[in-house]
Amino acid sequence: MLKKRSVFNRILIPLIIVQIFQISLFGMLVFSGGVITKLDRNAEEILNERVINRKNYLENEMIQRWSNFSIYQTKIEEEIEQQLSETGMTVADLVPGAAITSDILKKIGPDLIALMRRNTVTGVFLVFEGPQGKLNGSEETEKSGIYLRDLDPINNPYDNSDLLMERSPTDVAQSLDIAMDVGWSPRFKITAESYFYNNPVRAVRSDPDLASEDAGYWGYGSMLNEDLIKTITYTQPLIGSDGSVLGVMGVSLADDYLKSLLPSKELLADQSGSYMLAILDETQSQEQGLTLQKVTHSGGVFIAMFGEAEELLFQKDSDVSGEGALIHTSALKLNQKIYGSLQPLELYNSNAPFSHQRWVLVGLESQNALYGFSHKMQNSILTFMILSMLVGLAATMYASYRPSRQIGALARKVRNSDPNKPIHLDPIRITEIDQLSQAIEELSKSVAENSSRLSQIIGMLSIQIGAFEVEADKNSVFCTSGFFDVLDPLTAHEDRMLTLDEFAGQLRLLDLDLKDLGRLREKTIKLEQEGGGSRWMRLKTAARAQTILGVVQDVTAEMVERHRIEYERDYDVLTNLLNRRAFQRFAQERFEHPEQLKITAFMMMDLDNLKYINDTYGHDCGDGYIRSAADVLRNNAGPHEIAARMSGDEFYVLFYGYETDFQIRQKIEQIRKAMAAYEMELPDGKSIRIRASFGVSWYPRDSRNLDELIKYADFAMYEIKNSVKGGIKDFEIESYRKDSFMLHSSEDLNRLIENELIDFVFQPIIDVESQTVYGYEMLMRPKMENLKTPSEVLRIARAQSRLYQIERLTWFKAMEAVDRYHQRLQGKKLFINSISSLRLSPEDLEELDRLYGRYNSQVVIELTESEKMGEMATIHKRQRCIDQHQEIALDDYGTGYNGEATLLDLMPNYVKVDMSIIRGLDRDVNRREFYEGLVVYFRSRKIKILAEGVETREEMETLIECGTDYMQGFYFRKGELIPPEPCPEAMEALRKAVERKKEKSLF
Repeated sequence: MLKKRSVFNRILIPLIIVQIFQISLFGMLVFSGGVITKLDRNAEEILNERVINRKNYLENEMIQRWSNFSIYQTKIEEEIEQQLSETGMTVADLVPGAAITSDILKKIGPDLIALMRRNTVTGVFLVFEGPQGKLNGSEETEKSGIYLRDLDPINNPYDNSDLLMERSPTDVAQSLDIAMDVGWSPRFKITAESYFYNNPVRAVRSDPDLASEDAGYWGYGSMLNEDLIKTITYTQPLIGSDGSVLGVMGVSLADDYLKSLLPSKELLADQSGSYMLAILDETQSQEQGLTLQKVTHSGGVFIAMFGEAEELLFQKDSDVSGEGALIHTSALKLNQKIYGSLQPLELYNSNAPFSHQRWVLVGLESQNALYGFSHKMQNSILTFMILSMLVGLAATMYASYRPSRQIGALARKVRNSDPNKPIHLDPIRITEIDQLSQAIEELSKSVAENSSRLSQIIGMLSIQIGAFEVEADKNSVFCTSGFFDVLDPLTAHEDRMLTLDEFAGQLRLLDLDLKDLGRLREKTIKLEQEGGGSRWMRLKTAARAQTILGVVQDVTAEMVERHRIEYERDYDVLTNLLNRRAFQRFAQERFEHPEQLKITAFMMMDLDNLKYINDTYGHDCGDGYIRSAADVLRNNAGPHEIAARMSGDEFYVLFYGYETDFQIRQKIEQIRKAMAAYEMELPDGKSIRIRASFGVSWYPRDSRNLDELIKYADFAMYEIKNSVKGGIKDFEIESYRKDSFMLHSSEDLNRLIENELIDFVFQPIIDVESQTVYGYEMLMRPKMENLKTPSEVLRIARAQSRLYQIERLTWFKAMEAVDRYHQRLQGKKLFINSISSLRLSPEDLEELDRLYGRYNSQVVIELTESEKMGEMATIHKRQRCIDQHQEIALDDYGTGYNGEATLLDLMPNYVKVDMSIIRGLDRDVNRREFYEGLVVYFRSRKIKILAEGVETREEMETLIECGTDYMQGFYFRKGELIPPEPCPEAMEALRKAVERKKEKSLF
């Protein structure tokens, strides 16, 4: 007996075989051609190139900048020997508590500060040798010395207010005017494991002919101040003229500062890479692997890779050639291989005693990140092959289907016809089939109608209800018109008889299964409509033998009212996000089941620019701004996020149940980008983008308590909002311990403003040409125990949006001091600092002129570069200077926001060059050439140049040679409450230096 096969199958199968052969041939050509392998090699070469560039930069910093202090070292060695010679003492007398120790430290302290500023390091220290002794085991000895720390070496003020004293006698700290840190101690504790001290000393004693630079030692893990601040150190021995060891001198680099020099985002744009600075253990053979002792790392993904591991074992990839080495290991947390480019740093000369210590820089990327492009290409090719096969299959099926379409259509029409109505079949022009169709039409006429009294009864009811009767043994279901009206209320229907299959299709619209219908009894069902919105149906059934009776009722109005009451209880009216109470309830429910939280983050978001929109366009527009932000949160929130509006412009989002923090960071970045891309139309036809600041705290890293996570996220948002608005900030416990007072200092600021608790001191400004006092800069001095410097006052005022009150207080108190000493100040210029982004109101200016307007012509308005200049405020101040015959000075030039563009726009009368440029000008050729260029630049534009922070005679003489117009600094006089005269010795030295310059010019 022959197997039956349809026409469709006879055409379809050969065409499918041909399609599979073509796709297979294409796959073999692509994957055997080495395209994917070439892409992988390119990714490895790019990683190597980026790490080599970063290695070269770091190596240059470590050798050319940080460890380059031979000039200072020679000077300090000579100073120590001179002091010992004058007092008749030796190195053995330099013990803790000795007067000679303090005298020497006071003398060399300024040089150490200058070294720290010049080399841009976070710490500098010097330890005296004292009496010689050997350390064994756990023994320790105490040595005298000094250790200074500056955690922000990039930005330096005009005084030492940013420095902290970690080690030194108390009188030395007082002499240098440097505050002592919490972990301060008057002496160093040296043990056998103090390699930063012992190694360079042992090296020079083992080889007396060894130069100090060759005995230099790079160490890591040092905690010189014992407060768990991890650093790396570089030390060199101090050697006397007779070859004796005087001690060691070195610099330290804080771990956070090192991390800032290793930007992991340059490896991969999505910041999924990490840098690691490490030391290579060369005692093991390469067959055993490469053991790396971690020094520091950057990039948050490192923790996801290796956790807190300090020692890592890598295997070298022998298949990769080129500079450095490609290594790999496995990260259990990420469940994939981690690849790294290892590049050695040449820190020691080949003959140096520590040349065996190999420092390396490793750029790390996960396997998915490194080979992501090739994998994506491979997946794209596979997708193309699959789609090609599917398209070909569809075309094949269509070509096979066409010959049998007419017969199949006739069969379907018969099968789907309503048995309660006459059937009509179109002819297909096949005689036998058309005869069969005619017989079917005649048969259907005998089953013309079937009516139901039930549908008539239901039609008389005022509620929307429908009924059905299922007779499984007869394969039929009778449905009233109301049943179809409930499912589709927009269309008129009639009573109908359905087959079981047809009725099962109708039940699927209600998300029901026919086989479960008899056991339901009662169920409420929610239906989503195509045009939006929802409808609720209540189904009741009763089963009897082979028959099931059912009633379907539309209860949408009842359910909408119930949901409206629940919604208004839990949701914010303006944004339709959860309100504070509902958020607390839902979030707390998650925290009651810690096993479901996994990695969780709490994000607090605060909208920027809302006050501006409210003030400029009205509160209705401000409400639209808030709603727009809520829409972005809602559109980007997934099943593992809870978003809510707390109050005003403040929002909460809880991310819970994630496997890694990297997944959460991706979601946060998605929200931030969507927020930044959203444009809101304003009433004047312009548009504004939504800008927000984000603070994030992490469970369980930061806390396991919801209230604490909220508090910590609030602090992180406070930090970013008052530094770089529009950014994202993770909570950091060290910053919280250091700056949390900012959250609680508003009352101190209120007392300062209300009680006007500030003084102004006068620091003289010297005219170089006439050697006279040209004027005075008026410097604010807060009279508050908790607010000690102007920078702290401005910082808190900026955070509390009270900069205007500080600006007003500055002008009125400064002019009050001018009025108090007006006789001393006759004919002198008065330099008064002004916040660049603010201007006083017309009412305040009118009162200021009424009280002190007679001094206006003496005033020079100083606009500092530390604050961004507001365009309208700057225009207003420039116009006021013209009206009141005042002048403008650009303060702190060389730091801050502004550069040549601001200078050209402002065109001030004076430019005050910041002390960070002036400091060490006499010893630094590059610094001097840069300054001389500024002088030429300013003179070409008829701008007077004023040098700030002049502290030594050598600096003063060099500034005169460069052509400086005015000077000020501690060399001439510190600021005092009563306008002081400059130091006579300094003025005499100034006069002689000017005369020498004039004599040189004659020749």
